[in-house]
Amino acid sequence: GFIQINNGMIESIGKLSEIPENMSILDYSQQMIVPGFIDAHVHFYLSALIQSGCLTHLTGVTEAEFVAGVKDVPTTNGWKIGIGWFSSDFGQNVYPSKHSLDVDYPDVPVLLISGDAHSIWLNSKGLAELGITFNNIPTNLSGEAMVDEFGELTGCFLEAIAINYLSQVLESFKEKSNDYFLDYMKHLNKMGVTSIGDVALTGECEDDLVYPELYEAVENQATVRTSFYPAMREDISKLRETYATYNSDKLQMGGVKQFFDGVTSIHTAFLKEEYETPYFEGDVGSPLIPSETMREFILKANAEGWPIRIHTIGDRAIHEALTYYKESLTKFPLPQGKYNTLEHLEVMDSQDLSLVSQEQLVISVQPSHLLVGYDTLDEEVGSARAAEMFPFNSFLKVGGTLAFGTDTPVVVNVTPIESLYYAVARREKSGVPIERLMPKEVISIGEALYAHTKGAAKALSRDDIGTIAVGKKADFTILSKNLLEVTEEEILETEVVATIFNGEVM
Repeated sequence: GFIQINNGMIESIGKLSEIPENMSILDYSQQMIVPGFIDAHVHFYLSALIQSGCLTHLTGVTEAEFVAGVKDVPTTNGWKIGIGWFSSDFGQNVYPSKHSLDVDYPDVPVLLISGDAHSIWLNSKGLAELGITFNNIPTNLSGEAMVDEFGELTGCFLEAIAINYLSQVLESFKEKSNDYFLDYMKHLNKMGVTSIGDVALTGECEDDLVYPELYEAVENQATVRTSFYPAMREDISKLRETYATYNSDKLQMGGVKQFFDGVTSIHTAFLKEEYETPYFEGDVGSPLIPSETMREFILKANAEGWPIRIHTIGDRAIHEALTYYKESLTKFPLPQGKYNTLEHLEVMDSQDLSLVSQEQLVISVQPSHLLVGYDTLDEEVGSARAAEMFPFNSFLKVGGTLAFGTDTPVVVNVTPIESLYYAVARREKSGVPIERLMPKEVISIGEALYAHTKGAAKALSRDDIGTIAVGKKADFTILSKNLLEVTEEEILETEVVATIFNGEVM
């Protein structure tokens, strides 16, 4: 068949024998045409800086390995900045220290961002550059400044306190953001991505690392549609202004974002029952902001007609957020075509599955997160809870709507094809573990494709993308294989032949 494009829109769809005369034709033969892939959950600014080489992704499982890797990190704007460490790899309740970095890097400031982007690790020079002392650490932000046995700052900071310092370091990189943004968009196009949801990295700091003004500077040249979600605040006057300002086809404020809890690796995810290896008696984590404040944020956002996206990792945070969404649906239903989302839902209590199939709710998950630190989950939350994590199939069985994304740079350069594979295979690209991760939660390739296209469009509250239909945006991805007919292994062999954005081949 054919798809006719006019002025960036799908004008008609029909059989080959019905192609209008005098048309310029792009013939992709028997290759598969799908709606342009949508990454529903990204942190664009950080990811663009990694693509540009300003930030370096590091790997390792020990503190020493990450310290050694810093030698390959370039100094940009006076800093060496890396990302990728997980404290849970070092042991339960074990955090890195400035002292290990100081040995080799006494004279240049170093900042290493954790792989989940919830913590940072500075050397002494970095602490000095930011002027950090015990006396000026923010007391109004969630998180913690880690100290050693002598009561000295280690250079490791958690949650909102960490993001507060990270945003200060990254401020100077905005000067070249035009090039960084456009280059990263082209990189996403190569993966088949045509739309993204850029979500706040913090719900508390004044700087949430979502910058619509930087997108606006390159909007005419942009090759990706962006729906952005700044942090929900008690004072919404600025958010109202932003929402009214940004509403174009390429750039729009899709709603707001908040964080209910943190992550399991540092016990900031909010659980119903104690962690497997508790840091103290009764250690269940805690909400990053009070539960009643979160409830008020949800009701207030929805009353404005704004979808709200909430980071929930732990089962207690998930339960409470689902309960508040149900209340808000009754009191302040969103305009038609708009959806709230829960993000991540990793430690899911099966008793709460019945709350997932709410109208105007999308479950936004990241298949690649299955493979992030899966070998430490038993130590963090216990084998019983770990066995029920990432319940994609269970969400679908109760009528939930799935949306796929990556949460880049928590994972780096994961393609939609790889995300589809992870959802279908529940194992690494190498084929391990052979027994699959939570095997009963495998979903079909068709269900996965929906989640990375139409489901992800719903997560962005957009009905003009995500499907191939007359009147929709002409955003397509051309694939070398028919994914509906291939084996698991052949999914990974599938190539993006072309990406078409707004009717033009990128």
